[in-house]
Amino acid sequence: MAKLSEQEIEAALKRLSGWKLENGTLVKEFKFSDFAESVRFLTRVQPVADSLDHHPDVCIYYNRVVVHLTTHDEGGITQLDVKLAEKLDDLAKLH
Repeated sequence: MAKLSEQEIEAALKRLSGWKLENGTLVKEFKFSDFAESVRFLTRVQPVADSLDHHPDVCIYYNRVVVHLTTHDEGGITQLDVKLAEKLDDLAKLH
């Protein structure tokens, strides 16, 4: 899968809610009420990431999860990262 151009990334960011470009990755901080809810979010992320064979870099804190998306094999952001970002936004709405 090919790396997206800067223009394609900018267009994707306009469609995505709360995502930003940081050091060549798509980044979003998801906020939750407590640690248990943060962990539940990650348990919902795991099967989705596995189904796409595309796994995010995550940092989990007490009531927030920070997600970084990039396609390491391509050396940047691809459409797969955008697709996973959209799916993570949908999962976050379920909490």
